[in-house]
Amino acid sequence: MSLVVLVSASGAPGATTAGLALLWAWPQAVPGRRALLVDADPTGSSLLPGFLEAGIPAGGGVLGVAAERGVSPDVVLHHAVSLDPGETRLVLTGVAEPAQARPLASTWTALVEVARDVGAGGLDVLVDAGRLGHRWEPTPLIEAADVAVIVTRSSLADVTAARSALHSVRESRSPGAHATVLLVGPAEPYSITEVAAALDVEPLPPLPLDPWAARSLAGGGSTGWRFARSRLLRAAGDTAASLAGLLQPLAARPEVGAS
Repeated sequence: MSLVVLVSASGAPGATTAGLALLWAWPQAVPGRRALLVDADPTGSSLLPGFLEAGIPAGGGVLGVAAERGVSPDVVLHHAVSLDPGETRLVLTGVAEPAQARPLASTWTALVEVARDVGAGGLDVLVDAGRLGHRWEPTPLIEAADVAVIVTRSSLADVTAARSALHSVRESRSPGAHATVLLVGPAEPYSITEVAAALDVEPLPPLPLDPWAARSLAGGGSTGWRFARSRLLRAAGDTAASLAGLLQPLAARPEVGAS
């Protein structure tokens, strides 16, 4: 099982852009592995408008999975969208508005089991869980994640909120479960070293502010050398590789109850 959940502590620090950037970087940064990004933000998908504009039909995604009689890897993959011909990057789009997230608790629980199954087959699951503490947050995914990532900016208010979020995530998960921080945007007014010291955590390699690449991602991805060599995609490769390093020791750990 390889399940990585990204959550924000306050406002809109860039968790969705971070998730998409990691999705695109994953196959190159983690050779032999594919990635599925699950849009589980209960406030409403920020991915959906751009993907619909790019010609991807409505009616699938998380809501399509929830409408099925049972949730299995085949069902999830059927309702996911591939962003490349090789199907190494998949997206399960989310809800359009918060009311649609209310009945999804059982779907989030089922997706934990799906992540276990597809992880064994070489598909890692990334989750954009939105802001931590929302009434309809995907709690089962956050609690079961191999790595929980708090996405934050470097302002005093954001770092303060990230400290509280980090404590909350650690309290809700089993001892030894990974929880870390991803800094996005300019390292101002505080550097990544200062943020790491304030939060007492070893952070992931940060992601820069790159508006052009972020817009390309929001529209369903892009191709070409400019996109592949953008600051955001190059940095996301380092971040993905670091996440994979955290996941590797967990892959060798026996499942609970295994003999």
